[in-house]
Amino acid sequence: MRKVDSVDIKERILVIDDELAPRESIRMVLKDQYNVLTADGAHEGLEMMSQYPFDIVVMDIRMPKMDGITALQEIKRRHSDTEVILLTAYASLDTAREAIRCGAFDYLIKPFDKDDILLVIKRGLEKRRANKDLKMEREILLDRASYLENQVSEARNNLLTYYESTVQALILTIDAKDHYTFRHSGRVAKLSAALAEEIGVAQDSVREIQHAASIHDVGKVGIVESILNKTGHLTGDEYEEMKKHPTIGVRIVQSIPFLEEAIPVIQYHHERYDGNGYPHGVKGENIPLSARIVAVADAIDAMMRDRPYREALSIERVLQELNDNAGTQFDASIVDVILQGKVSLE
Repeated sequence: MRKVDSVDIKERILVIDDELAPRESIRMVLKDQYNVLTADGAHEGLEMMSQYPFDIVVMDIRMPKMDGITALQEIKRRHSDTEVILLTAYASLDTAREAIRCGAFDYLIKPFDKDDILLVIKRGLEKRRANKDLKMEREILLDRASYLENQVSEARNNLLTYYESTVQALILTIDAKDHYTFRHSGRVAKLSAALAEEIGVAQDSVREIQHAASIHDVGKVGIVESILNKTGHLTGDEYEEMKKHPTIGVRIVQSIPFLEEAIPVIQYHHERYDGNGYPHGVKGENIPLSARIVAVADAIDAMMRDRPYREALSIERVLQELNDNAGTQFDASIVDVILQGKVSLE
């Protein structure tokens, strides 16, 4: 095992192959641009990875003692950020599918030439760098959220008698991050209160639902601006990041005792009645009534407003969408209040 220079800033690549010739040929191709180490088996490679970080692992699929697919699964379990490229002499679609399913970035079919190796390594490192940048942004945002939590916690004793002021402060925090969310939350709060009142919720609870709805998206302060303000449709990874805002929102408000009633709305307003929502997949009446009310109001306002990727829907189209999704996305009893004209959308 070679000693790694601790001050070497080159990106580090590990080549694992039980055959010397392909192992060394890959090392020779890459050694001038990258810090390349080699191992003659999966066990040795995993041991090296436990001691030094690697950006990319290039590994043969067919090896004794531990095959490449098994080793890939172990690498992803221990070092999820490391990109893995598999080598195979068998141009099998099933092998490729299995490799990608298990988390491989790509695979190369033997025999391969210098350009093949350089290109796939370049692409793998570009993905690795992008993921590292995203992780750094996420950590910065979590630090910001943690800072906000601490600030709120320190002020808690002085704010106990100022419920309205605290809610307003959180609303302004949302506004500072995303003015669309601020305006949207205000409209959702108003409609949620009207719905709650119409279905017979006690007046004190109506007010609590209105306050909770006004800060239901407070967790978006922890979402990176490039995702929050993107003008087009989100990618799969971006959507997964966006889906974290209910959990972030709960973290922000849970240290404020007199905002406890807002937590169910913040946490569950993206759950669906059929259980296919997020973040917990709760279904039916297991979703708190306050969250079911806000979910309907939230969707209505979103459909009725222009967005960068589509124009606002007509009231007729909104009503049709509500009718089509009653009992699946939405609580049908709440939708009926809208469809029967008991609460106006004008």
